Amino acid sequence: MIFGWVTNYMVRAGLSPVLLSILDEFSLDYSQAGLIAAAVFYSYAGMQLPAGIIGDRLGRKVTLVACSLGWGITSLLTSLANSFASLFAFRFLTGLTEGMYFSNDRSIISHYTPRDKAGLGQGFSFSGLGLGMTVGILLAGVIAEHLGWRWVFILFSIPSFLAAFLILKFIKEPERPGLGDVQSSALSTEERRPFSTIFKTRGLQIIYGAGIAAIYGQWMLGAWAPAMFKEVGVEELSLSSFFASILGLSAVSGLIVSGYLSDRLNRIGVARKTVVSAEFVLGAASLVLVGLTIALKGHYLFLIAGIFCSGFFLFGLVACVYPLVPEIAPPSLIGSTFGLGNSIHYIGGFTSPWVTGLLKDWTGSFAFGCYFAALLCIAAAFLMARFHPPGMKRTH
Repeated sequence: MIFGWVTNYMVRAGLSPVLLSILDEFSLDYSQAGLIAAAVFYSYAGMQLPAGIIGDRLGRKVTLVACSLGWGITSLLTSLANSFASLFAFRFLTGLTEGMYFSNDRSIISHYTPRDKAGLGQGFSFSGLGLGMTVGILLAGVIAEHLGWRWVFILFSIPSFLAAFLILKFIKEPERPGLGDVQSSALSTEERRPFSTIFKTRGLQIIYGAGIAAIYGQWMLGAWAPAMFKEVGVEELSLSSFFASILGLSAVSGLIVSGYLSDRLNRIGVARKTVVSAEFVLGAASLVLVGLTIALKGHYLFLIAGIFCSGFFLFGLVACVYPLVPEIAPPSLIGSTFGLGNSIHYIGGFTSPWVTGLLKDWTGSFAFGCYFAALLCIAAAFLMARFHPPGMKRTH
């Protein structure tokens, strides 16, 4: 499952280092380039809920195999793009296929992970996205510099096809509730819960809203980090990509460390929502550091530090938030719940590259994009402070 995320994010993040090359080749401005970067997320967000429903009905494994094959094919198609419209279309198709992975992957992880290690399980299994972002950004810069940007997507399709084969061979389909298993009687009440429950539950509504800010910050940096290094004076593409790839490494460490700490703190009575709120505040502070470094034309080492800390906290939030979902979502609708949540979260994903590019066009700097992302994180911290799942004392 980790390797599947690696290939998913290689194809997704591989666009970031070559975005300026595409901007020059197709004569785009920054806001148009931001639309290309966001194209994946328009369809990615739209596929989350349908993918969860498909997995709930047809099975997780077959859905995972089909979608990983799909983004390998669309990666090849991306290399053939010859206009703004065709590139947007192929990236949009990439989002459709990648959007089927999350709902079914998270459902499998939730099924097999012991409840007292839910944070670590979510964080460790999700670390593939950080590894994929690191490898994708780093290799894309090197490949593009020597072979051209199209070869990035040709070569990145190969591990995607391998991921499909490995999932087919090794992943076991989890048992579904209510099909005669020993849990069916205990879950019979939940089985009758209407689909609308996942829209109406207050705790889920709060998680849905707060997650927008985390994804916004992640993909503001994921799309524009190499260009930010150019703004502070790092001109060589392979070098700016190398520095920007620190975002992926910070995601891996943030996911694992945050998951582990949230489990440990939860055992001694510290609510997960408290950890989530704290990470939002720290993420906001890190984004301000990135913005100030860009505005003051500071040394690129400060930009590396700011991006690393931002990634650590913004991606680490995932390991703290997702263990809350199975506690309040109906078991029979768990895939749909994860899917709806990620669909709403990726409002941040498909708006941040374009909004940040637009602010760059207006102001001449990426700094204001960072400040806006920080404000969203502060708002999310206050929102999570109002989270009160069933059985949780409101004094926590």
